[in-house]
Amino acid sequence: MTKTIVIQGLGEIGASIATVLAKQPDNYVIGVDIDATTLEYAMQQHIVTETNRDLAAVAQRADIIILATPVKHIEQSMQALAQMALKPNVIITDAGSTKREIMAIAEAYLVPKQIAFIGGHAMVGTHLSGVQNVNPNLHSNAPYFLMPASNIGAQLPELQAVLQPLGAKFVELEVMQHDALMAVISDLPHIVAYALMNTATQELGATAEFGQYVAGGFIDTTRIAASDPTMWTDIILSNQQAILASLQALSSQLDTFTKAIENNAADELSQLITTAQGAREQLLRKREDHV
Repeated sequence: MTKTIVIQGLGEIGASIATVLAKQPDNYVIGVDIDATTLEYAMQQHIVTETNRDLAAVAQRADIIILATPVKHIEQSMQALAQMALKPNVIITDAGSTKREIMAIAEAYLVPKQIAFIGGHAMVGTHLSGVQNVNPNLHSNAPYFLMPASNIGAQLPELQAVLQPLGAKFVELEVMQHDALMAVISDLPHIVAYALMNTATQELGATAEFGQYVAGGFIDTTRIAASDPTMWTDIILSNQQAILASLQALSSQLDTFTKAIENNAADELSQLITTAQGAREQLLRKREDHV
């Protein structure tokens, strides 16, 4: 039996999901995006089977709805979907990288209407954006967090079965645990990259003045400073509480380094670096074990 899957937002994440699911013989994938050029490209490249600029125009046909837009837009779409005449057994999920606000809206708007919502977030994506960066292997072997709303039963394995062709590793996670984790391993690194890039230009002038001198360390550390400003402003503000706690912890670490340098405390500084080095090596071994 054919499943109609509506994917709103055909950026890197949404398009990468769409291109895999559209290749499955039992799926009919409709791509929704406000950008006409994006929709044209998605059709030309066979990323989707059908396109529309309006979610409301196709939502009532959907068996699965995947919201892959920025977090604030996901929240708006969820509230709008709660007012639509959807299929009785429709499953709505999302690809937002923070979950506290999204799950609260699910409980307030969708659960009372008996609409199934399963929060989703895969640990994938690059600093690039746009449908042109579609990658059918983007989710392969990646952790894919799933956070069901309170009214979910058999819909969870059903959604996993639909998403199985992505090749991701599904993990159920509690919402606050998810957002605290993202604050440290995703949000904080982006803020650090932005801050380091801004510090460099503040101290050294325009990149034209010093760019030819930078080496791999600076390039690697600031790579994600190229990420989309609108999307990351949205992400950061949607995970405000957890990020502020993580920034405080980072500030404490920087204070420790500052004092060690001020006091010319070579042994303490060496220990700080050694501890970080050991943790980094352990991290890489752990990643290799799960590839």
